[in-house]
Amino acid sequence: MIAPLGDPTYIKNKEKYFMSIAKTIGLASTHPKSPGGCILVRDREIIGDGRSILTASKVEIDCLTYAIATCSKRGTPTAGATVYTTRYPFSASVFQCYLMGIKKIVVLAHEWEAYYKDEFRRAARLARELSIAIEPLFDEEDPRFGVNKAPKRKLEKELYDASTFAVDEYDPQTTTETLDDYKPTV
Repeated sequence: MIAPLGDPTYIKNKEKYFMSIAKTIGLASTHPKSPGGCILVRDREIIGDGRSILTASKVEIDCLTYAIATCSKRGTPTAGATVYTTRYPFSASVFQCYLMGIKKIVVLAHEWEAYYKDEFRRAARLARELSIAIEPLFDEEDPRFGVNKAPKRKLEKELYDASTFAVDEYDPQTTTETLDDYKPTV
């Protein structure tokens, strides 16, 4: 597909595109149990990237903190940026986003790491308090909204017959008539 006229930087499905880049960055993560990758995007341009790290002294660095630090090191302003991350952010990272002017975090939807469940709940509460949107991105189509893949069945005609929706005695017969018990007093 060619870019629309007047917008050469168009990306067809930017959420999945940027999340795939965050996943690729996450491959370099040194965290053995929950590797993560993150990028900061502003105006369809990647301005920072980071990966989760577990140091030899057992200190954890969140991928979002790493990405914000990368932007700061380069002197790139982050106000108005969107975060794409493969891990749910820690509460300290959510606060850093607030300080840096970031209002939207897109998280790859998957099961939470049980060890961090309380921390993630604190992060979600803090994000609500600071008006930061944390939105899930599903890798595959969400099954709740999928198409029924059951074998083709014969449809019952009366379910789709237009005559079943014809006006009957229970419908208003004129535009001014209503069929409710409430009669306003003037």
